[in-house]
Amino acid sequence: MVLDGKKLARQIREQVKKNIEKDKLKPGLAAILIGKDPGSLVYLSLKRKAAKKIGIHFREIALSGKASQKKVLNLIDKLNKNKTIHGIIVQFPLPRHLKPNPIIKAILPAKDVDGFNPESKFIPPTHQAILKLLKATNKNLKNKKTLILSENPVFADLLAKILQKRGLRCPAKDPRQADVLIVALGKPKIIKPKMVKENSVVIDVGYTRIRGKPAGDVSPEVQKKVAYLSPVPGGVGPLTVAYLLRNTYLACKKTRLQTNKK
Repeated sequence: MVLDGKKLARQIREQVKKNIEKDKLKPGLAAILIGKDPGSLVYLSLKRKAAKKIGIHFREIALSGKASQKKVLNLIDKLNKNKTIHGIIVQFPLPRHLKPNPIIKAILPAKDVDGFNPESKFIPPTHQAILKLLKATNKNLKNKKTLILSENPVFADLLAKILQKRGLRCPAKDPRQADVLIVALGKPKIIKPKMVKENSVVIDVGYTRIRGKPAGDVSPEVQKKVAYLSPVPGGVGPLTVAYLLRNTYLACKKTRLQTNKK
């Protein structure tokens, strides 16, 4: 069965819109784009459109691909001090000459709506999206063997901790043993039917483009073998955007609560 991330994302966005209107808030989200990575341009366009529809002010700041580390950090510092901006994201991947960790840590934890900083007040939207899709299976996944395939240790380690807190075990070493397989490699259609366990749950986080069309890490034929598969497009992606906007709303709401206490 295909897990419909679009439908779930629409429900989340509608609820966030209602909350913004009810609380009479004006959330602001700033997105920093460095260079012109094609994938990043697509993602930013989706975020911009979704934000506008639910009442979040979206400010996009484009920098040259040759922008210095100092210039990026100075920009983040200004946005940290800007009271109309409640969430700050830096679109990845970055140009090779930039060091990601100092850039991530420069964002105030209260405004780090991407949740990349260990001190961030928010769970990363992608991780929330994965949890939502797993919940949508309505399967009891407690103590099920889980495998995360990712070359990004920051993403994988945090996800493993989050899943373990919810009762999923992460000891599987082979996709064929995994009751829950999460793939985030960025290698189109690398996971074939013979590589997965029958009746398992597969969450495809990968996103690349082949001849202009989006493709995930999991071959579409896998759907015939597994119990649930999140598709690309239409799975993790829409939910990630929805949770990013939800985090921004929550950041704005918390800021107002703190202001009212003073």
